[in-house]
Amino acid sequence: MKLEDRIIGFEHYQKRFDEWEATEQIIDENKAFWMLRKPDSQYQKVCLYRDSCNMFVYGDYGQFSFDSMTWTGSVHNLEYDNIGYQMEKLCSDSKKALYAFDDSECEKDIVKWFKDRLEERYDVEEENIEKIIDFVDKNGSDSFYIRDFIEENSFGEYEIESLLEFVGECYKNADEYEWIAFLRNNTDKLQEFEEAYESSLWNAGKSISQSYFICMYALKVCGEKLKQKKDS
Repeated sequence: MKLEDRIIGFEHYQKRFDEWEATEQIIDENKAFWMLRKPDSQYQKVCLYRDSCNMFVYGDYGQFSFDSMTWTGSVHNLEYDNIGYQMEKLCSDSKKALYAFDDSECEKDIVKWFKDRLEERYDVEEENIEKIIDFVDKNGSDSFYIRDFIEENSFGEYEIESLLEFVGECYKNADEYEWIAFLRNNTDKLQEFEEAYESSLWNAGKSISQSYFICMYALKVCGEKLKQKKDS
């Protein structure tokens, strides 16, 4: 997926940054500075400062730094569309800060985890998986309804009652302020279904902040504007 496709309301930023001015200052072979700025503004800007393998991005949309670059970075050669690879170059504090929690994404990740368990651990046929997921989505962890559901659909052979209860509780706690605490308090239950501390559920709901994508797009525009100026 391209960088532009990851930005919510991309047309707004495309129009805005098209009006901003790009500047470049090469200090020496290691140090350099680039800026995309609204004309006559000291605050509306996105900047990149490079010092050897370290780069610091700051401005109107937040700040973060890269401390693991394996090439001499500039606005002209960042891996704008290879998001995962470029983010691996971020410092650890920036990585933590740039991951936001999204309740709806958490629910989607829970469903994916649930589906994987049904397929891999309980060997549930594809034709029954959606029926089971739909049931938990509507009924949560209510043991009474779970037992009735299993009996009515002859799903007793799967032995999934405990899993259905656990996933129902996951749904109830798919919240930024509850999720990790819920998992920590239920590691014994999670251990029934997979290695608890290696579970993908610990990362459920985490998505990259829009501020990262917007800053990177601004730097990409900066590089394009500078190239156009040089070629003209």
